[in-house]
Amino acid sequence: MPELPEVETVAEQLRRALSRRTVSSVSINRADYIRMGHADFAATLPGKRFDRIERIGKRIVIRLAPSGELALHLGMSGRVTLESPDAPALPHTHVTLRFDKSPRELRFRDPRRFGGVWYCAAGTIPDVPHMGRLGPDALTIDVAMLKAIVARRRQIKALLMDQRVISGLGNIYCDEALHAAGIHPLVTATDIDTRHISRLAASIRRTLARAVEHGGSTFREYRNADGDPGYFQIHHRVYGKAGQPCHTCKRPIEKQQIAGRTTHFCPNCQPLPGRSRCSRA
Repeated sequence: MPELPEVETVAEQLRRALSRRTVSSVSINRADYIRMGHADFAATLPGKRFDRIERIGKRIVIRLAPSGELALHLGMSGRVTLESPDAPALPHTHVTLRFDKSPRELRFRDPRRFGGVWYCAAGTIPDVPHMGRLGPDALTIDVAMLKAIVARRRQIKALLMDQRVISGLGNIYCDEALHAAGIHPLVTATDIDTRHISRLAASIRRTLARAVEHGGSTFREYRNADGDPGYFQIHHRVYGKAGQPCHTCKRPIEKQQIAGRTTHFCPNCQPLPGRSRCSRA
């Protein structure tokens, strides 16, 4: 699933290409991909301008002028791409938006259809069904905010992936940030000391910022709005590295199901409390 860096990359590309552009027409190939506001979508969107394009957590939110909002969620396999009108539409292209005085159109493609498009009145995105309210943005999390978050007695990996608690983190960057902070993903949040909370806040921000610089990570489906992959996966320290030597201590990276997700960590650099740390190679 695209996480904060991938969504931020796409949002920035849309800002550059479509800010202040006016929608001229809409094509809908799958009505059920419009999760809310379908009755008004095709009829009322033409003539509205893309006034402001934001990333909120893992969503892209487009503020329209004179009124209305679009919320886009990429789900597991969704892509939002800018294409020439002459380019053939790929299978599973569900919605297409065209714009005045723009050489490219905006296409929503999602083979597995876990994503969607919501169209609603301005200011009502947090109340849209299935969207849910979000916690503070992971890219700007600070020590005080993280201290309040880890006051919950939950497993740290599950806690960090709860979008209601902190928004934007998913499986990839959660594993990378925990490794950088030296925290085992099974640790109970309330057992993390102040020093490691500070390290974790910094590692979350630093990991996400570096991933944004590299356009996110691509393993399978993800492509940015220009159709290009991300490149941060070549800098991963643990995610997808099971059995390979840890970059820090050279011990093998382990893989385990934690919080319902395949989790990668170094048991030497991220020891569980009460377990002895292996000697470094």
